[in-house]
Amino acid sequence: MSIPFELPMKASEAAALADIIFQMAEGKPLTEELRQRLANRAALLNLQSVTPYFGSLQKDPTHQSTYYLAVDGLNREKPQPLLLHIAPASAPASALFPQSFLIGRMRPGGGREVVVNGVPFSSYDGASLRAYASKVDRSFLPRPQGSQSAIAAGNRHPEISLPAVFVAFRTILKKTGLNLASTVQLSATREMSTDEVIAARDGENPLAPGHTRVSIRHLYEAGLWAAIRAGWRDGYNAEADHFIISGNNEQEIAQSVEATKVAIEQAADYTKFTTDTSRLFELRADLRHPDPWSDTEVEDRFYQILTADEAGWLLEEFSKPFSTGQATYHFTRQEVLRLGVKFCRSLKLNEELYDHIRRTKIRAETGKAFDFEPSIDEAETLTTPKELLFYMHWLKSRGRPAQLIPPNLGFKKRQPYPVALDTHPDTGVGLRDYVLHKMWPELLPRVIEQYDGKPLEEFRARVNELAAVARYFNGTLSIHSGSGKQAEVLEQIARATAGRWNYKISGELQLQLFDVLSEQPLDSPWRQLYERMVDRCHQFAAQGAFGEESQLAQKYLSAGKGSYLGDPARGRVDGNLFLVFWLGNVNGSRDLVAPDGDHRFFKEKLDELPADLVEEVRRRNTAYIIWLADQLRG
Repeated sequence: MSIPFELPMKASEAAALADIIFQMAEGKPLTEELRQRLANRAALLNLQSVTPYFGSLQKDPTHQSTYYLAVDGLNREKPQPLLLHIAPASAPASALFPQSFLIGRMRPGGGREVVVNGVPFSSYDGASLRAYASKVDRSFLPRPQGSQSAIAAGNRHPEISLPAVFVAFRTILKKTGLNLASTVQLSATREMSTDEVIAARDGENPLAPGHTRVSIRHLYEAGLWAAIRAGWRDGYNAEADHFIISGNNEQEIAQSVEATKVAIEQAADYTKFTTDTSRLFELRADLRHPDPWSDTEVEDRFYQILTADEAGWLLEEFSKPFSTGQATYHFTRQEVLRLGVKFCRSLKLNEELYDHIRRTKIRAETGKAFDFEPSIDEAETLTTPKELLFYMHWLKSRGRPAQLIPPNLGFKKRQPYPVALDTHPDTGVGLRDYVLHKMWPELLPRVIEQYDGKPLEEFRARVNELAAVARYFNGTLSIHSGSGKQAEVLEQIARATAGRWNYKISGELQLQLFDVLSEQPLDSPWRQLYERMVDRCHQFAAQGAFGEESQLAQKYLSAGKGSYLGDPARGRVDGNLFLVFWLGNVNGSRDLVAPDGDHRFFKEKLDELPADLVEEVRRRNTAYIIWLADQLRG
């Protein structure tokens, strides 16, 4: 055990903490009430070199007079997250944390001799975090969500947003009695990736996996770090979102599948897995396609991709009616053929991935239970109730049931949903413009003809029917791309789902960070960093890096939107929607024109935000989550 040259906290203040812990907790069960009393008592100590997180306080499972407490040491230039090991001098040293160092031997209050050791305990000290959560206090481990409603909060800057998210969920729990915590969530093969992929990423392709520079393992460990420091023992979900299968031919698809299986193995500790095999949909089997296959072509394809036994089973399985309690659905033979062709390859691959997840968790001994979410939300077509029923019944009947059920509702990432038919400065993009270039030919006529031109009325009716299908499978409707949606849209979801939903956000928490940067004075280094990120995003657009959407960069600049991201209270309808959607992808690129020659990744610099800016971002993140919960509860 070594003693660092400069201690991260004063030994005298460590002694003061030890003193009140032994005075107030010795021989008593540790409860939330006792932890709060300890926090109140510590606040009177006027500590200068340490910030304690008493929600983390736990006794050693073997030596009940030994305590663990997460703190920040403040004696150095930057706060140093630590885990204090506080024990009588007669107690054995902890074998759980070999990296510990001595802070001091003392006799607080003139009593018995106490030893206080420190353990590095930042979000990057994975071994220590995992040891604490698995060996000292297992209530900090994530758990499956099941049918529980949740706000799945994507964390592109986990050290900033995760603490804020836990504060929000604590407030919601106290106010409503509802635990909506699904706090660890990012796309496993888009926003984040494996450690190896991120290490090799140079940042010159903003669409390459891992643009957050957060790895699968690190996000999980950051979740443990934040939960422990927040004292969150009420359960939360850790979601490895969107394992995306991509590829333009069979070889590329096979390579993507193998890479995805490696990513799943790195996510063995997670409790929820979202797969996305929608690239394997055969869209010409859908009559909404601009050039759909004929009935004869569909039937020929059906018997090409299904064995005789599979074809027979499928036709028999969907020959009976399905009643959700709200509607009864009958499938014609031709509908089964078209749905089978459209979805069959995707469904078979989902079965393979489900089985790999189950084997991975068994091998890793992280528990057999997990939530499964086979995503079809990023399909090119809006999901119909019959499609959702077909897809989920196939999986359930073949032993791979989904707990979370995610249709394509027509949401676009980080953008508001239309509330009117026509575009207007006050209401944003209208439905007529919103559906352009989308394979949603039914939506606009349906709104006009059946709902008197009111997009939200149609939206509520459609969500209501899909939610009933989800409940038919004892599942929960999972709503993706939830960032940026307006209060009136959330109100419709609350009414349509009867309060049973899984609502996913990600980009909005990051956009609030960018808002704070953009509001700094023009000569502020943080405002200048933001403007360099904006410039870098436009440079990528000029190179066509964002595909067809690259042209939107100039459109919004010409409209005078500049680098303004819009008013979040209005769904950002008045902002530069190109930047709203794509600026976050620059996070994983280098600051090539930094005036001081520091060309590190933007993510590394954003991790160094000063405390006052971090506090403001967290305040907004917390308020947003609470606001979402209020709207979604109706």
